[in-house]
Amino acid sequence: MNLVIRPVHDVFLEEVAFPAFAVGVVDAASGLAKLLETVGDERVAWLLHQVLDRTVGGSFFGLVDEEWLELVHLLLFSEWERRRDGWHVAREHPGYAASYELALHVALMLQDPSYPYADPAAAERFREDWLGKVIKSGPVALVAGIWDPFPPFPPDQVLVTVGRSTYAPPEDLAIADWSYRPSHAIQSWVRRLDEQLKNLSERERVRLGPGSRHELEEVLGYWTGQLREAPALSVAFSGLGPSSGGWVREVGELSRLIRGAGAARHGLTSLVTREGAPVSEVETPEGGPTRW
Repeated sequence: MNLVIRPVHDVFLEEVAFPAFAVGVVDAASGLAKLLETVGDERVAWLLHQVLDRTVGGSFFGLVDEEWLELVHLLLFSEWERRRDGWHVAREHPGYAASYELALHVALMLQDPSYPYADPAAAERFREDWLGKVIKSGPVALVAGIWDPFPPFPPDQVLVTVGRSTYAPPEDLAIADWSYRPSHAIQSWVRRLDEQLKNLSERERVRLGPGSRHELEEVLGYWTGQLREAPALSVAFSGLGPSSGGWVREVGELSRLIRGAGAARHGLTSLVTREGAPVSEVETPEGGPTRW
C-alpha cells in the first residue's frame, strides 16, 4: 500500500463535511443537499449537482463514479476558506507520501522508544503486535487508519481504497482507508515532537558511540527544522543500514509536515491506496480504479 498525509482545514471538515457524511451514509441525496447549503465553490457545487442528479436512493457507499470520487477528494484533502457566499477551495497542500510500510516504520521510530527498528524481524513483529493493540494515539495511529476521536459516521462508507473497514461504536473503534486528526491533536504532537526527535538521536548516539556526535548534531538540526537540507552522512546509522540517508530524510519530512500543520493550525488527513498505485489513484467500493 501507499500512503499520503495532507494538512486540512479542520473547521470545514467538522462543521460542513462530517455532518453531511453522517446524513449521507444513510441517505446520499440528503447528504449532498446538506453540502450544497454551505458550499459556494463553483467546481464543487457543479460536482454536487452532477452526483445529486444521478442519485435515486441509497447511501454514499453506492456512489462510485468519477465525479463522486473527485468531490470526496476535494472535500477531504483541500484547504478551504469561508467567504460571503459559502466555502471555497483555496488550494491543496503538498503532503507527505511514502509506501505504507515505510511510513509506519518512520512513525514508530519517532513515536515509540521501544520500537526495535535495528532488527528487521523484530521490527515486523512489533508492528503486528502494535496494530493488534489498536493504540489510538500519535502519528502511527493516523498512518494505520485508526480514528480518534470516534467519528459520527462510518468512514469506510464514504471512501474505500484498499478495504480497511472497522466501525464498532460499542468499542469506540473505527479503522478505515482514510483517517483524520483535528488541529488541537496536531498541536499536542508538535509540543512533543522535538523531545521525540532528540530521543531518537540519542538512541542512535548510544548505538554508534562518541564518534557520531557531530554528525548526529547535524541530523538533529535537520529533523528539528534548523537545517533545510539533510546532511551527507559518512557513518551509516546502525539501525538504518546503508540507506540511512533516506531514512534521515523520511523522519525529517514527516516531522516537517507535523510542524507545518501545527504552525498553520491545520488538521491532518491520511489516505492509503493499493500497492503499486499512485497516491492519487483510488478504487471504488466495487474494485474499479479511478484516478483523481
